[in-house]
Amino acid sequence: RKAMGKKIKSKLDELKPKFIKGGQDNGHDPEVLEKIWADWEKFASYAFNKSHATCYSWVAYQTAYLKANYPSEYMAAVLSRNISDLTEITKFMDECRAMKISVLAPDVNESGLNFTVNSKGDIRFGLGGVKGVGEGAVEAIISEREKNGKYTDIFDFVKRVNLQACNKKTIESLALAGAFDCFTNSYREQLLGMNAKGENMLDVLIRFGNKYQQDQTANSMSLFGDLGSGMGIDIQLPELPQVSRWSAIERLNKEKNLIGIFLS
Repeated sequence: RKAMGKKIKSKLDELKPKFIKGGQDNGHDPEVLEKIWADWEKFASYAFNKSHATCYSWVAYQTAYLKANYPSEYMAAVLSRNISDLTEITKFMDECRAMKISVLAPDVNESGLNFTVNSKGDIRFGLGGVKGVGEGAVEAIISEREKNGKYTDIFDFVKRVNLQACNKKTIESLALAGAFDCFTNSYREQLLGMNAKGENMLDVLIRFGNKYQQDQTANSMSLFGDLGSGMGIDIQLPELPQVSRWSAIERLNKEKNLIGIFLS
């Protein structure tokens, strides 16, 4: 049994004479014994028992049906199942390309935790698949988006999202992966550059977001908070620096470091 299960041909050959002799000593027909042994040799090369093969066939039929009739949804599920394995992600991304299914970059206004399918049938990269972005940060981004609508720009994002859960490292990873490319009034290089004062722009944005949120909390808790509740908090927006764009290969290399593949 061990020789068959582990496909150890030498061990199987060694045991054949013992089996044939033992069978003959017990009065069995040599031809029948040879037939049994031949079946065992075939089974030992590669085989399943019938119940095992039936289960595999049923699962194969189900997955083939889903892939044929719901290709985007099926591939999104397969990608999500392997979200932490970059080797597998790369392999299944190649399969998506072969199936002519577009896989779009992560997007703070459309992505979920895992890979999802949008209304056009494209697969949207999950925020949970970006290196350095934890599940808590993703939940904070999605929760705020579902509660108060899509983010309008990077300033709106840092004003609204929980900056304890979504910290500087997370925002940097999202920016490098292209998750803020949906904002038309800014681009990646601006968010990761230095302003005129030589300050890191991410630090400036987070400081701005924290200040806004603190003032909003203080205003709502003040004795006269109800009088100004409809007025909002007026804090000057930081100025984004005008910086050079990265070359295509530089941008792609930064993406690959964060999501494991050249995506855009």
